[in-house]
Amino acid sequence: MSTQIKSALAAVIIWFGLSSAAQADQIDGTWCAPSGQSMTIEGSNVRTPGGKSITGRYSRHRFDYEIPVGEPHAGGRIIAEQLNDQEIRVTVIKQVQTEPGAHDTWTRCDVVS
Repeated sequence: MSTQIKSALAAVIIWFGLSSAAQADQIDGTWCAPSGQSMTIEGSNVRTPGGKSITGRYSRHRFDYEIPVGEPHAGGRIIAEQLNDQEIRVTVIKQVQTEPGAHDTWTRCDVVS
């Protein structure tokens, strides 16, 4: 194999490696709770565990939204904070909060490497 081909192949491998890492280093994706619920975050859009498509506040490693009517704790907030490429901490802030919000660690439903 020629040096040019080896260099081109190495560049392609590095590019694919960096692009998949860049995709994983953000909160976008489908996340699964230990209880079996899931939610999908795509930019400022989310499909909630109750199946509703709504918008929320998005940043690369954090997402939050108001819990819609018809879902448990409606009127409260869900805060999702990315811990690493494969885990987020999801905190439920109830509309009337008498104690710290409960949280669970969710994982990606489809593992991103």
